[in-house]
Amino acid sequence: MRIQYCSILLILTFFIAACSSQQKLTKEAYQNGFENKKPFTTIEDVSEDANKQMRIYLIRHAKPDVNKELLYNSAMAQAYVRAYGEVSIIPFDSSLVNVKLEASTPIYCSNLRRAQETARAIFGEEYIIISEALFREFETRINSGPNAYSLPLIVWQSISRLMWVMGLNQHGIESYNEARRRADKAANRLIELAEENRTVVLVAHGMLNRALAKRLKQQGWELIQNKGHINIGATVLEKER
Repeated sequence: MRIQYCSILLILTFFIAACSSQQKLTKEAYQNGFENKKPFTTIEDVSEDANKQMRIYLIRHAKPDVNKELLYNSAMAQAYVRAYGEVSIIPFDSSLVNVKLEASTPIYCSNLRRAQETARAIFGEEYIIISEALFREFETRINSGPNAYSLPLIVWQSISRLMWVMGLNQHGIESYNEARRRADKAANRLIELAEENRTVVLVAHGMLNRALAKRLKQQGWELIQNKGHINIGATVLEKER
């Protein structure tokens, strides 16, 4: 029970942090860039650095083009989650992401539409983009409930995630334990790629990026930037080769 309680606190902390962090990149800045055109995310190649560092970038996808209401009943929340997984991304200003990579650097991404479109929007046709289901987001299943009352979407998501962690809301989707095992495999895959290429870029998702960063830190990687829970933001980790 203590482990489940700690997991619940971590999930709640994630959602609160995500909501507050989203406000730093305003809608206007997302669409038009900052006034000084300073990038929000910079992606650099470390292969020429003398210090022989390896680096992993965990980039979160751009914003999906789905309208958000103030309050949702259960059916509305379920419809939102379905739409979130199906719609295109909202275009963002190109100045927000500064890419300094050799064109031969492979770019990895989740197999979900929002991640694939984000990878292509950032890197264009110049780079090889490799999509893998291993890097998809943890699944969300909104609990069914009476439609007589409405709640903020974050409440529906938090309750559903907490029940998923406790094993009470995983019918028809990947279980919490299965997701944890997949995150372990994904982290090991990134480490293998980093040992081979030194610089690894992954375009994925907020919760997966958080889980990957945790596992990489447990294996000796140093966190040097933590913005992978923000749309088009990056969590960056380094380790000596």
